[in-house]
Amino acid sequence: MTAGCANFPERNTTLRTHAQRRIGVALVAAALLGLAAQLRAADGLNLIPTPKSVKVDSGEMPLRAQGRVVAGEASLKPLAEILCREILAVTKVRLTPAEGDPRPGDIVLKINPQLRADEDILAVQKRQVVQTRDYAHTIAIADMAVVEGWDYRAVCEGTATILQALRANGGKWSLPKLTIKDWPHADYTGIMIDCARQDIPIPALKDAVDACRFWKVRYLHLHLAEDGSFVFPLKGFGDVGKFNGSVYGGDIPQVWDRDELVKLVAYADARGVTLVPELEGPGHCSALQGALGGKLGDPGWRMLDVANDDIYPILDTIITDICDVFKSSPFFHIGGDEIQFDWYIDRPHVREYIKKNNLRPHDKGGREDLLKLYVTRLNESVKKNGKKTIFWGGWQGPPQVAELNDCIIYSWFSGVREAQKAGFTTITVPWEIKGPFNEWNMYSCNGEVLDRKSDRVLGHSRPMWEMSAEELTRSWVNGMAERQERVWGPDTKMDLAEFRAREKLATARMARLTRPIEFAVEAKLSKTDANYVMASNYTDSMTLTMSVDLPEGCRIRYALDGTAPTAQSALYEKPLKVTGRVRARAAMFDADGQRVGGYTFSERYNYIGHEINLTTGKPVKTSGGVNPAEKPEFANDGYVNLDQFWGTIPGPQSWQVDLQKEHKLDRVQVIPYYDGKRYYQYTVEVSSDEKDWTKVVDASKNTTPGTETGYLHKFAPLSCRYVKVAVLKNSDNPAVHLLEVRVYEEGK
Repeated sequence: MTAGCANFPERNTTLRTHAQRRIGVALVAAALLGLAAQLRAADGLNLIPTPKSVKVDSGEMPLRAQGRVVAGEASLKPLAEILCREILAVTKVRLTPAEGDPRPGDIVLKINPQLRADEDILAVQKRQVVQTRDYAHTIAIADMAVVEGWDYRAVCEGTATILQALRANGGKWSLPKLTIKDWPHADYTGIMIDCARQDIPIPALKDAVDACRFWKVRYLHLHLAEDGSFVFPLKGFGDVGKFNGSVYGGDIPQVWDRDELVKLVAYADARGVTLVPELEGPGHCSALQGALGGKLGDPGWRMLDVANDDIYPILDTIITDICDVFKSSPFFHIGGDEIQFDWYIDRPHVREYIKKNNLRPHDKGGREDLLKLYVTRLNESVKKNGKKTIFWGGWQGPPQVAELNDCIIYSWFSGVREAQKAGFTTITVPWEIKGPFNEWNMYSCNGEVLDRKSDRVLGHSRPMWEMSAEELTRSWVNGMAERQERVWGPDTKMDLAEFRAREKLATARMARLTRPIEFAVEAKLSKTDANYVMASNYTDSMTLTMSVDLPEGCRIRYALDGTAPTAQSALYEKPLKVTGRVRARAAMFDADGQRVGGYTFSERYNYIGHEINLTTGKPVKTSGGVNPAEKPEFANDGYVNLDQFWGTIPGPQSWQVDLQKEHKLDRVQVIPYYDGKRYYQYTVEVSSDEKDWTKVVDASKNTTPGTETGYLHKFAPLSCRYVKVAVLKNSDNPAVHLLEVRVYEEGK
């Protein structure tokens, strides 16, 4: 059972089955061109993805404090400022953003719409799938470094190469003299983040954007809805996150602040990264259904009420609202994977709708007909907002039929060949790559190898399902490089050992940008067994040290409660002695209050309070069934540990301890399960003979969310041997849970 959801299987039954996602892929032979040998010969040039054309000359352009980043036109001023801060984070050399005539030692940014790629690129422009030679950039480094791009984003991609090419020698930094021409082989180079199973706050998404920029990943796809949570701040629908819940013991996904989300879109646009929203449906969206009071269908059906015409104006409003925030995206993803009809298809109104609309019987194509109607209606809403529709194709998804091929297919499971035959443009999204990685590229998807000339492959996206913010920022972003190498340039030959060495060095460079501050702890730690969560338990106290090679004038600001540090947050000056739950996040800020580099997330540290008291190890009994993984003895083992608790279903249920002799008690500490949002209601009674009971605590109306310290109740001293806690209600689900119950003698 997932922690905090004991004996309540409905909570997680629709989570994706990993076995279904882990699909082997057929491998294709590597193409003929590539520059691995040349890159090995160019000392210190660790570029990923490999440029299409690079010539390294002798000599270097020194990077000096009097140097500038010159914006060749006003639209490039934001990028010049961004690049100055990035170079400061990497090198400690403070360049100045400028306009006007360049001079030796400057980095110059220019837009040149006449630049053309040397091959056709499949792309979506004004909702049409086209072949184009747009998107190229060039770099020429001699006495100055000149980056030219077809558009703003292409210039961004050139400056990412500048960040990778920087090298140090004896404490001084320089750029090698070289010329590069490069372009993306495919427009859609993407990463998908699952934002609705674990809490992914805006600062973590900014780190992901920074990583995408560094690796030249053009699209960052945000999965906004799941059965467990919905995170987009819809207008006019009330609290859309009121049914959000945690999975895997992680933090509950929070609905983002709308203004901060608008700023995130602008943040990504300024770095050449486009955010693509996904409104998952008609499956995997019961949290939104619940929040809207069933207007989109009963959440228990595990899918939207697609056989109800009244849902489509609501969905149109929602799509328009999301598009209003993600203005720059040419795409809108409508979900479509793992649609489960079993709890829905036999409803009388569904049968009536099928009959009324002359659809095929439900078991002879009617399901596909309903999904075709659903995709058609949502595609009209997406088109109205000027965007191109994407949906998941393959297992339990909408039909891949020609009538829907105005949309683009995310091929994640199987059926990419069928999608191509039906006229779809596809994006390959295999869950993982099996076999020799250097033999894979974006044209291979789950056992099918597509034809580069005849098939319409817009690109590739790597899915990052179910991870926590810590996993995302400290681990998953490192993995962006490998697939990007095989998507940006599928023709590039790969010596795998050489690539891994280059990847290691480039990843270390990226870390100076995305997570520049190192955390170190002194404590007795034990790893938790929670899935997809970087976490450790500790007892007693912890010493937390933060370190970074600070640029002049910069300081570390931090927070320990999981919030994002700002220029007004606590100033780090020396190692911190901490106790309790720690979610440390830190960032560098300069004297002007501007952030330099990304946000650094520590692991999660859970304080496991241990205390031997009168209940510890004493005999216990409970009402209701006993789950072997959630034993009654865990509630008096002396530890406050989120991984070990008593749980049963449904409430109310009672837990009772025998102190084995009478004690004069005046306090009881009740610690239910806690996750920052839920609360429990309960009572506590005491007895000397298990017959006559006296109520000493009435928390039957409690609405205060719990913490690791629980609730301490004092009462008039009473002599007793037995203590019983009746858990009446859990605000999150029907189960009941206790982490620890402690009682204390008068005066002790």
